[in-house]
Amino acid sequence: MNEKYTIIKNANRRRILVVNDVVDVDRTPELSFEDFDAIFINVISSLTDRNMLAIRLASPLLSEKCRFKPCYVTRRLMGWIGKAEVIVDGYATVPTDENMAQGIEDIYANMRRINFLLGTEPVITHAEEIFRLCRYAISRGQFTFSSEPTPGLSLGYMSLYYYTLWFEGQENLQMEERHFFHAQLLKLGYIRRTRFIDKIHVCPVCRRSHQLFFECCPKCGSSDIREEPVLHHFRCANVSPESSYAWDGELRCPKCKHMLRHIGVDYDKPSSIYTCNACDETFMYPDMRVLCPTNRQTWTTDDLLPIDVEEYEFTPEGIKAFANYDIRYTLSQVGFYGYSSMRDFLDYLRLFSQPDNERSDLFIVARFYVFDPALDNIVTQEVTPPVVQEMSRFVNYKNAMWGNNYYFLCRAPEGQLARLQNQMEYELKAELDDYQQMHEGFQFELVDTYIYHPGDDVESFIRRIEEDRR
Repeated sequence: MNEKYTIIKNANRRRILVVNDVVDVDRTPELSFEDFDAIFINVISSLTDRNMLAIRLASPLLSEKCRFKPCYVTRRLMGWIGKAEVIVDGYATVPTDENMAQGIEDIYANMRRINFLLGTEPVITHAEEIFRLCRYAISRGQFTFSSEPTPGLSLGYMSLYYYTLWFEGQENLQMEERHFFHAQLLKLGYIRRTRFIDKIHVCPVCRRSHQLFFECCPKCGSSDIREEPVLHHFRCANVSPESSYAWDGELRCPKCKHMLRHIGVDYDKPSSIYTCNACDETFMYPDMRVLCPTNRQTWTTDDLLPIDVEEYEFTPEGIKAFANYDIRYTLSQVGFYGYSSMRDFLDYLRLFSQPDNERSDLFIVARFYVFDPALDNIVTQEVTPPVVQEMSRFVNYKNAMWGNNYYFLCRAPEGQLARLQNQMEYELKAELDDYQQMHEGFQFELVDTYIYHPGDDVESFIRRIEEDRR
């Protein structure tokens, strides 16, 4: 028996993979998909990252051998696994727990009821990850999106496919991808709106709701302001700041010189007044300045973009399409980062370079020449090349292979072109170099980098890429 894991049977004769230490299930040859029916994570480490890694490597969302299988975690980790709870079906003291056994049966019963197909494509692209997240929810009978405030999520609200599990902050996944996916589901009738929840205001550039608000002086813009009450003296009708009434520790009217009474009060505080410590300006109402921490741009409250948060549910047609995985034939991957066909790659350029698009990003396209002897063994276009499998962690790039040309695309806001281009070239070279060290005969070279600027003729840009390939 391997100490890192064992397989036991529960009262219902279900085989439970008990993970006692970090195990890369997909890379463990002696374990196969058919060997177990459910997973129990029994890893307790003082290092939170180690517990999270154990869950990730046995994830019903990401692991091929564990895909969609019931996954339970030791009760000792309750409250300690953060957003990984998205893929946890429950907690148990031991893998033979009666409630866990019943939960496993309920999950499989739901799958049978909707004719859920366990087989699916490996998660290589961001689109496939989102597809699988939707399929996972449906396999658990979760047909309505959970749109609720989510602590730590800068988008403010969590909608089902707005969420990917292992990339903190989502900085590299463009908001347009999610809008694209959502629009496709609505158009196909796979989801429908059920109710309005709330309205939030987000950054007009990155569309994040996590904003910093500063009250500031309307004259000089400084936030070094102080507020004090305004006093209204009934006797003489004087109205002025409270500081003007201060007199030897008491309150005396600066107009009529009478002391204010605290018994039988002869004054009130109808409002407040602000004074700027930077320029001595006084005003009744401060302006509001908004700073976006993500792109460090400053806005007024009127600049913020209002977004309706609405709840949706999968329609019977949508449930059927996701359950039997017909979804992959009807939903285009054009609008997603990750690996795709070259046609989708170029269509992405066309789609998001339109002049009426809200964003005005630049596009960086890096072209590598690659020679991989392993490609000689691939006889169908449906098989993902081995080097692509290794590069799949770069979900922040759209990439495609065209013969011996391997293309990567990313988007760069104005002012960040040089930094992102250097970062892109460095990390792609480093990863391809690692792959070269482990695969005899593999060769690569960065041939060229192309920059598309907003307003350029996108067809001319695409023709240049095509002609350079020849």
